[in-house]
Amino acid sequence: MGEELKKLINQQKAMLDKAKAEGRIFNDEERTIWNDLQKKIEDTKAQIAIEEQFKNSQNDLNQPATTPIVTVVDNGPKKLFKNFAEQMIAVKKAANGTVDERLTVLNAALGMNEGAGQDGGFAVQSDFAGMLIDTAVKEDPILSRVDSYAISQQSDRVSYIEVDETDISTTVFGGVRVYWASEAGTAVATKPKLKEKELKLQKLMGFAYATDELNSDSTFVDQLYTRAFNDAIRRTLAGAIISGDGVGKPLGILKSGSLVEVGKENGQAADTVVFANLTKMYNRVLDKSKCVWLCHPDVREQFDFLDFPVGTGGVPVYLPAAATGSIDSLKGKPIIESDHCSAIGDLGDLFFTDLSDYLMIYKGGVQKDVSIHVQFLTAENCYRFIFRANGIPKRNTKLRIKNSNNERSSIVALGAR
Repeated sequence: MGEELKKLINQQKAMLDKAKAEGRIFNDEERTIWNDLQKKIEDTKAQIAIEEQFKNSQNDLNQPATTPIVTVVDNGPKKLFKNFAEQMIAVKKAANGTVDERLTVLNAALGMNEGAGQDGGFAVQSDFAGMLIDTAVKEDPILSRVDSYAISQQSDRVSYIEVDETDISTTVFGGVRVYWASEAGTAVATKPKLKEKELKLQKLMGFAYATDELNSDSTFVDQLYTRAFNDAIRRTLAGAIISGDGVGKPLGILKSGSLVEVGKENGQAADTVVFANLTKMYNRVLDKSKCVWLCHPDVREQFDFLDFPVGTGGVPVYLPAAATGSIDSLKGKPIIESDHCSAIGDLGDLFFTDLSDYLMIYKGGVQKDVSIHVQFLTAENCYRFIFRANGIPKRNTKLRIKNSNNERSSIVALGAR
């Protein structure tokens, strides 16, 4: 009966894998087949239970008369794991043959093959996984400012419309123009110029191992792994938003076609930032309302010495945070530090940018799975973390405004010095 059950479950798995690979849901015929298989699985399980009860009865007859017969009361399914570490310990015990009922319940709830546990793989409780990306986004000043969207379970990409324009001196939206009534004789029809773009999800992966020593303290392990992968996800995504090359990962603002570079001043010393740099950067952005200064910590250090030259002296232009919990500002705009920015003196060590003009897509939370076999000989459990996301600046071209030869954008960077 066990082999028959395994065969039925494998048939269901094959159906799920086929539909998932084709990016669709079951059709009517497949639903009928699925329901028939499910009924056969339930009938087979019931038969296995009956045979098991009969074996137990036979064993009871062979016990000494003084041995009490214990009746086990089933109060329904056990509660699922309280924290990530508690599940890690359960997986560890499964490697030694003691499988916690909650592991199989969790796999079944996720529609996984019930044979997966015996093969050494277990799904990690989804609420632990979702907590990772949520916390990472909330805690990071870069991720919390980008324009992010969760896409549906049936898709692995999004299509969006980009305005195709490089000059807004006489038109907007790539070609739209209006006329005064007195110019009606020379007016011509205009329309927006748009282009369709597509952004496909990419895969962010991480691995971790849990030893017997780590498993001995569940509280420590839970805090350690949660903090470690929160930081890893946060740093990797933030780094890609700044300098990703777009190959199997997001395209960063440093690689965007809309990046406007402000050159160094004549005679400016290497690896320095001067007031003139900041003024020019500040005025190359079209809409300053949501902009922030994004810089490497080594650049941030120089802000303490900035001043606006007045005769032989000067006045400060940088305002440190006035109270705990507030943020430093420069020309009234927040300062965000990130070591993902370029080294001081290189292009990309200092930006003035609107991060809400960056598009990020993601699918669900962090997918986490566990295997007891990857490092079986060293008595370690392997934990795999997968998060699917991608990102790109919304605009890929610079703009020119009326009566100016200076290029403008939502992404402005200080050039190499």
